[in-house]
Amino acid sequence: MFIFCHAKKITLSIAEDLEFLHREHSKSSSSLSKDRIKALIYIKEGKYAFQSDIAHKLGRTEKTVRGWLQKYSQVGFSGLTAIKSGGNNTKVLSDTTKDFIAEKLLDPTTTITSYVELKLLIAQELGETVPYFTLYAHCRRIHKSKLKVARKSHYKKDPKAEELFKKP
Repeated sequence: MFIFCHAKKITLSIAEDLEFLHREHSKSSSSLSKDRIKALIYIKEGKYAFQSDIAHKLGRTEKTVRGWLQKYSQVGFSGLTAIKSGGNNTKVLSDTTKDFIAEKLLDPTTTITSYVELKLLIAQELGETVPYFTLYAHCRRIHKSKLKVARKSHYKKDPKAEELFKKP
């Protein structure tokens, strides 16, 4: 026994004309806004009658296309094409901290051997607490640094057993 679910037929009317939609599609730089505009173009041209067909054509889920069409009906074209992604992109490192890091990493006579040591130095001298990963990512991305600490020898190492492996 087969149960067929019928996809939701699109009853939305697009206010913008095709020429405007094609022009905005070609001007758009992000693939997300291009796909949103392309969905409106498909509806305006009458190429697809169901949301699932548009979703399949664009390589998106039906739920995504449904959300776009609901957003278009609520806030219009400008609201649909406004992409608000990226999260909370606030600066964590101040300019003085960045300058301090650059000074310490570019100094050939520096004694810093780890990012933890650098983090503690920033806390002592500047009074700023910087998350470790933020500091690590900044140093690797901006200064291409690779601070490495030599590992200690094993504490149970037997000097007599070591002699066996060394050449005389």
